[in-house]
Amino acid sequence: MDSQDHVHFQMSISGNSTSNVGEQGIGTVILFLSFGVIAACICKLILSQLLKNKVPAPFTVIVLILGLIIGIITAHINQMSNDFLLGEQELNGINPHLIFFIFLPLLIFDSAFNSRFHVIQPQIISAILLAGPGVFICTIIVALCAVYIFPYHWSWIDALMFGSILSATDPVAVVTLLHESGASKSLAALIDLESLLNDGSAFVIFSIFKDIVIKKATTTTSIIVEILKFTMGGPAFGLACGILAVFILNLLNNELEIEIISTFGLAYLIFYLADVELGVSAVLAMVVMGLYMAKHKYCISSRVQLPIASTWRIIIYFINILIFMITGIILAHSLVGTQKHVDAIDFGYSIVLYLALHIARLLAAVILHPFIKWSGVNLSWKEYIVLVWSGLRGSMAVILALMVDSEKVIDEMIRHRVLFHICMIALLTLTINGTSSKFVVRFLGLNHGMCTFIKEKKSYFIIHIIYVKF
Repeated sequence: MDSQDHVHFQMSISGNSTSNVGEQGIGTVILFLSFGVIAACICKLILSQLLKNKVPAPFTVIVLILGLIIGIITAHINQMSNDFLLGEQELNGINPHLIFFIFLPLLIFDSAFNSRFHVIQPQIISAILLAGPGVFICTIIVALCAVYIFPYHWSWIDALMFGSILSATDPVAVVTLLHESGASKSLAALIDLESLLNDGSAFVIFSIFKDIVIKKATTTTSIIVEILKFTMGGPAFGLACGILAVFILNLLNNELEIEIISTFGLAYLIFYLADVELGVSAVLAMVVMGLYMAKHKYCISSRVQLPIASTWRIIIYFINILIFMITGIILAHSLVGTQKHVDAIDFGYSIVLYLALHIARLLAAVILHPFIKWSGVNLSWKEYIVLVWSGLRGSMAVILALMVDSEKVIDEMIRHRVLFHICMIALLTLTINGTSSKFVVRFLGLNHGMCTFIKEKKSYFIIHIIYVKF
């Protein structure tokens, strides 16, 4: 994020001069989110107790649909004096940079820090291939679709910016999908790590093309410098911070509160420094720092490791409810006709785009297969099907689309259509791919990881009982 974006971000969350969110506005947002969290918990109870978890949709998808329903209902109600409706309207107009800085640091760091590094390590090269050349291939194919199939007369730069947004898969949704589908550890680790890394690479590509569109980057030299700064500076800064964090945490001995709070503070601090102060990829910095700390988990005191895992699990569960609820609301307002320049036929183009994304991901997997095999990862054709099917687009893509929509320099027609199609793809992949993932994994006979997952949950509760008792 450049300095101008930073200034806009600061103004939009701190002063009433650029935002109508005053004391009452903040109160209405808290009221709505409180209702949303309670409603999501009630849905979870209904699913687990009454329906015995027979609904195939992951919980995050249920929350998304709940937010979507609430958004559609409130979009047709004009009584703005109601505090509940005011809170929903404020969330619909939320600054995307606010979501970016509040939610992403914890979500990305959690996925990296609480990963099993010994399982992920053999998959690193393959994940880099999928997140590097793979993202570039997907971006090109989506851009081709936007230029030659869509009748919008977009320029290639506009189309490439659009393609880069759709190349970013959602690590939150993917992790949930894999854990609940019973996929093998190695396959789950590859897809999980790929989703983390391709968020970073997709954001780099998106930033470059967005800057070109809004006339901030015009020379080849400046573009190359930006790419190198993002791709090299982010991981280097993350590694340096990871080494420093491990060193500091090693000095602490069974300091429960300090060690737990330090991990949360580090996530926010490093993300901010990387993105705002240094101008490097905060996502890649967070991934590298988290993975380095995961490799050196011994830096966390032995008696703190279980409480810190439990704390992160609860916080991330809460954040997932919030972010998917907000995403559902944004999807609703984008799909029910409040956006200009969107016609009924655009829904059909979104279906075409949905199919094109799977073709792009499949083509990327086929092209990169020899290199993935060379890296030591031998995937069967069945595992490649799961790899292609798990390319969910969610909150990350919606955040990037909202960033485009907030750039008034970009043509209004382009902004509205980009937001519409991104929201449609997020809705389609989360509902179709997300709900059918268990069936696909079981149909292909790849659900042998489910037994391991159940055993690990039982072991976790046994260890927790022993820890509490003694």
